[in-house]
Amino acid sequence: MNAGILSVSPAFYKVWLRNAQVFIALWKFNFLPALAEPVLFIFVMGLGIGSYIKEIEGVPYLDFVAAGILGSAAIMQATFECTYGSFFRMRIQNTFEGIISTPMSADEVGLAEISWGATRGMVNATLVFFILLVMGVFHRWQVIFLPPLMFLAAFNFAAIALLVTSRIAQMEYFRFYFSGIVLPAQFICGTFFPVSRFPEAVQIFAWVIPFTSYIDISRSLMLDRPARALGPELLWALGTTLIFTELAVRSMHRRLVR
Repeated sequence: MNAGILSVSPAFYKVWLRNAQVFIALWKFNFLPALAEPVLFIFVMGLGIGSYIKEIEGVPYLDFVAAGILGSAAIMQATFECTYGSFFRMRIQNTFEGIISTPMSADEVGLAEISWGATRGMVNATLVFFILLVMGVFHRWQVIFLPPLMFLAAFNFAAIALLVTSRIAQMEYFRFYFSGIVLPAQFICGTFFPVSRFPEAVQIFAWVIPFTSYIDISRSLMLDRPARALGPELLWALGTTLIFTELAVRSMHRRLVR
């Protein structure tokens, strides 16, 4: 059977379940470190800078930046899980080698890793969601759709991260990926300031990155305002997620089946 997501059977959830069980067993070491960055953003960006910037685009700065903080919590955790976490399981523990020696295929391992990275991202974003809820940031019932949307954003970045992981030989190369792609994306995609504040060339680049669309859609749910182009944005975000997932699964197949 050809490689790719169409070759993956429902049995891939067993690899996802294995990762979930390890996560639960080590939950004390997993929750707090993952929450450190988004909570810091809430206090430094939302409350600190928010004390100087009272409003942005007609809403309190903390309300505006909340969507970006949620998105960052999701994509950063998904990225860490599918870079350092997946590489550790693949090269250090040789977990993947053991799994594919069973009837489980390399493609199923790849999709399970992406799904697990997206799950970690959604869990992290959901915890931040409840923190913001307690702080009184949310004012509309439509915010209940934010966690599933964060799952999709995390899935997008998890797929890209696993694609990178499947192609590197040493863990040190992740530094280039984080500093050259992940961190710039985190800051220019409308996370903390409107994309419209950037030069036109940067705006075009920002909208090419699917994360910008995820944040814009999230902000529209939170602030009762329409997304700039809801249909095209959602189509672009989901389409690129599917493409990166297919590429990552195929690349992981080539890495594991030699």
